[in-house]
Parts: sequence; C-alpha cells; structure tokens
Amino acid sequence: MRIRLMLAVVFTGFACLLLAGCQAKDNEVPESTFKSLLKLTASDAADEDSFGLSVAIDGAYALVGSPGADGSGTNQGAAYLFLQSQGGLDGWGQVKKLVAEDAADGDVFGVAVDISGENAVVGAGAANSPKTHAGAAYIFYRNQGGQDNWGQVKKLLASNANDEDGFGFAVAIDGETVVVGSDGADGGGANEGAAYVFYRDQGGVDNWGEVVKLVSGNPEDDNQFGYAVDVIGDVVVVGSPGEDGAGADRGAAYVFSRDLGGGDAWGVMAELAASDAEDSAYFGTSAATNGTLVVVGSAWDDGSGTNRGAAYLFAKDQGGVDNWGEIKKLVASDTHDSDLFGYDVAVYGNYIVVGAGWSNGGGTERGQAYLFAKDEGGADNWGEAQRLRASDGSNKDWFGFSVAIDGSYIVVGATGEDGEGSERGATYIFKKI
Repeated sequence: MRIRLMLAVVFTGFACLLLAGCQAKDNEVPESTFKSLLKLTASDAADEDSFGLSVAIDGAYALVGSPGADGSGTNQGAAYLFLQSQGGLDGWGQVKKLVAEDAADGDVFGVAVDISGENAVVGAGAANSPKTHAGAAYIFYRNQGGQDNWGQVKKLLASNANDEDGFGFAVAIDGETVVVGSDGADGGGANEGAAYVFYRDQGGVDNWGEVVKLVSGNPEDDNQFGYAVDVIGDVVVVGSPGEDGAGADRGAAYVFSRDLGGGDAWGVMAELAASDAEDSAYFGTSAATNGTLVVVGSAWDDGSGTNRGAAYLFAKDQGGVDNWGEIKKLVASDTHDSDLFGYDVAVYGNYIVVGAGWSNGGGTERGQAYLFAKDEGGADNWGEAQRLRASDGSNKDWFGFSVAIDGSYIVVGATGEDGEGSERGATYIFKKI
C-alpha cells in the first residue's frame, strides 16, 4: 500500500491528500536551548486548510505550505512567505501568499515547499497537468514582477509525466538546483518512483530545465522512490521507503553525487539501509542532508513496540573514503506506540530535528519535535537535547508533522491545529538562546 494512503485516515477533512513552548529532556536545561518565539497562521485562515503540512526556512525567510486552502475553488492550495523583520525584530510577519498562476481544484499546491536565497519551490503533487494527478512544481523568484514581489517564474513538469505520478509531493532547492520527487511514477512497473533534477539556466537564461531523472538501483513495484528528497551543493538524497530489501517494505535511501559518472551525471554514491532493518519500517519516509551528514526517517519502525519510529544518522567517510556509514540510530526518550517519530527530519550544523506528529505530547496526538545535538551526552554522541511542544497544544494538532531548521531558528508545523475553526493549521517558530 502506498504510504500516503496510510495517512489519509488522519486527515479526515483533507481527503485529496492521499492521496509555543519547549521542554528539556528530564527537566534539564541543555547548553543550547531553543525557546518558543511565536505562532504563525495564515492571514486568511479557513477550515481544513492544513497550513503547516510543509515548512521550510532559509535565512530571513520561512515558507509554509497550506495545500488544503481552497482559493477560488476546492483544495487548490497556497504557500505563505514570512519575513523575520516584518513587524519588527523577530516579527516574522507574512509578506506574500504564493499561489499557482494556473491554480485548479485538487492541486494541493503547497503539499511540499522549500526555499533557498531568492528562489522558492512549491509542489502541487495532485495537479492534473499534463495528465491526471501527474503533478507539478512551481518556482518563484524574489524580484519577479517587482522588488520583493516573489512572482512565479516557472512551472516544472516531468519530461515523461503520466497519470498518478505525484510529481511534486516532495521538493528541495539549493542555490540553482531543484529536485522534485515523483513517488508514484511507474517506470517499468507500478509506483516504482523517480526524482528529477532541474538547473537554472538549463535550456536558456533563467529557464529551469530538467537535467536528469534519478531512479532506484533496485526498481520494484511500490518502492515509492522519491517520497522524500533533499539537496545541498553536490549531494542529493532520495528516500525510497517501499523498497523490500531482504524482507518487505524495509525501505532504503540513496545518496547521489553531482559529477559521479560524468559531468552532471548525478551517480549513486551510496545506498543506505538501517543497520537493524525490519519489515514495514518504511526507512526513507523522510530524508535530509547538510552535505556531510544524511538523516533518514523510518517512521513505522517498531522499536520495542509498534510504529514508534526512528531516524538514522549517516556520515560521509564513515568506514572509508566516500563511504556513508551509519553512526547513530535516533529514538525519542519518551517513545510510545504509533508516534511515527521520524516522519519528517531536518539537519543544520550540529543539530538535527525530528518530528513525531502523532505522539501524545501531554494529550492525544498533540505531537512533539525532538532536538538532537552533537556531543550531547558525550563526544560525537548526537544525543537528545530537547523536546519541543506547542505552547497552546491541543489534541490532534499533529505538531511535528513537518520540521525545518536554519541558523538559530526551528520551524515546526502543526497541520491539525484548529485555530478558530477546524484543522486550519499553524506553525511555530523557536529561537536559540
């Protein structure tokens, strides 16, 4: 079964998805504490918008996806851009609502977002162009249409798009490179999945053109390769959570290097798997990299119970030059069944953030996020430093469904937060003190 179908029952008001406070560990105050700063909501929030289902941050900008936003129809989707200095120091006020120029019902624009410098990418994984639910992704540039206007400059499509590909359910951008996941792409079977790399100026000045299509080294039906993607510099990581491995649905992740196998060939540098792989763990449901580290979520890992979740940390040159070796399995200190710890992950410098949107967090599915720090608990230990919660958490907020970190800020989405209605969604910003 495709993983997105498993999650559909969670979003009772968002059927087309298919498809602020903090708490220190054991009441200790770690050396680097992130405090709750503020709560972000959409300026035009409405019921079942799912604001916060995706989040991203880069420098002074935070981008939040709201794929259930109706626009002029139903579930057309939107993404909201916030600026650190808008409204004063650390005001993080909304400066732009991004929508697709050709928005249509059911596109779920905003199901995935990312931002890098003056460019942002927003996925619309259920868009019907050019085929039914083939999916699309959109590039926005800061000064397109005027200074700080953040106008659309390009609509990205897969070169071989087909029905139900889900192109755009995962997106990533770094500089002038964009990666778009298409976990429903069939390849030679069904739902094998793919990921596409685009460059700016490919095919013309300021044209974002497709460079290469990435696929699994072990193509099989329902691999869902491309369910998660990330890119930084010359490194791309792609999650393939449905790969069987030596069992069933154990999952895998792949690390690609830009010039491996030739200029811009993006060859496979490593195939990653959990050291304690188990069936139906779906290793690869999330993935993040900073270039020398890769974090891979395995949200259905059972641990000592059922679906507690885990995340695995790999380092370049661990075990040999250019070998990506596992150095740590991350788990929550207060793990419980069905937390789905690791459904989203983020890494920046010496910090890793792991979301567990279904953890109880003092209630029922309020959600939590976990901060891990290098040297916490010993040299190179990557220990849990802090648990993050919403300052106004309520049941079924799913705080931690999405996470991002950059510099001194952590962003956490709570896509089920009701606000003044039902599942409008919210996002919380934490700042390092």
